[in-house]
Amino acid sequence: MNDSVAILLRRDARREEKELRAALQRYVGGRLGHRDDSDDIVQETYLRFVDYRRTRPIENVGAFCFAVARNLILDHFRRRRNAPQSEPIDETLACTRPLAEEVLDYRQRVAILVRAMKTMPPLRREVFLRRQLDDIPAATIASDLGLSRAAVDKHCTRALADLRAALERRGLPPGARR
Repeated sequence: MNDSVAILLRRDARREEKELRAALQRYVGGRLGHRDDSDDIVQETYLRFVDYRRTRPIENVGAFCFAVARNLILDHFRRRRNAPQSEPIDETLACTRPLAEEVLDYRQRVAILVRAMKTMPPLRREVFLRRQLDDIPAATIASDLGLSRAAVDKHCTRALADLRAALERRGLPPGARR
């Protein structure tokens, strides 16, 4: 065989291989509808073709490749059918910890409120902390500090107003996230 005949045979083989690959892509792609999966199946078809051809002759390469591709498509659908289906996440498994943004917001509010508490008059701060944090009844606080019950209530009201004003000065609504 001369060189020009060998070149022509190689050209024909390359053209036939391109046509076979394109036909396999259309066939597999039409069955699967997913480009990545179809590319994988066509590639696997060629790997099996090369592996089989090492040990045995193949008379009709096209028929062999389409049969292999058909079997690989069936295997693909079997795997998908037998794969465990995902289920909705159980809400009881969700993490109950606050988001980082919420933690930062909380820390910022606490820092603002601590600074505001430090600037309050000492008696107002004392009355407010006993009433709100220690949950001591207003009558007990009034008795301990020699104040009227109305004065205790007024100190608590003014302390809350001071704290709200401190948050609002920083652009933060009281008791809510940004």
